[in-house]
Amino acid sequence: MKRYRFVFLAALAVSGAAAAVDNDPAQLELTQAVTAVQTAERDDAARYAPADLDEAHAMLDSAQGAASAHAWTDTAIYAERAKVAGDLASSRSRQHRAEAATAEIERSVDSLRNQVGGGVR
Repeated sequence: MKRYRFVFLAALAVSGAAAAVDNDPAQLELTQAVTAVQTAERDDAARYAPADLDEAHAMLDSAQGAASAHAWTDTAIYAERAKVAGDLASSRSRQHRAEAATAEIERSVDSLRNQVGGGVR
C-alpha cells in the first residue's frame, strides 16, 4: 500500500512540475506580446496601421484572459499572435513614416534643383 501511495505522490509532483514549466514560457510570451503592443502604440500604429493594432490588442486581451484561467497553451498561442500583430503594426507604421520622410526629401531636392536652375533630372 505504501508503494502505491509513493507512486501516486511522485506522479502528482511530476505533474505539478510540468504545469510550472508550462507557465513560464507562456508568461514569457505574454510579456513579449505586451512589449510588442506597447512598441506599436509608441510607433503611432493607431494612425498608420489601425487594423493591425486592433488585432494585436484583441489577441493580447485573449492571452491575458487565458492566463487568468491558467490555460497556458492558449496563453502562449494568443500571446504569440499578439506579438506578431504588434510587430506588423510597428513595421507598417515605420514604413509609412519612412516613405513620408523620403517623399519630403525628394520634394526638397526638387526644390533646390529648381532654385539652382537645373530643373531637369
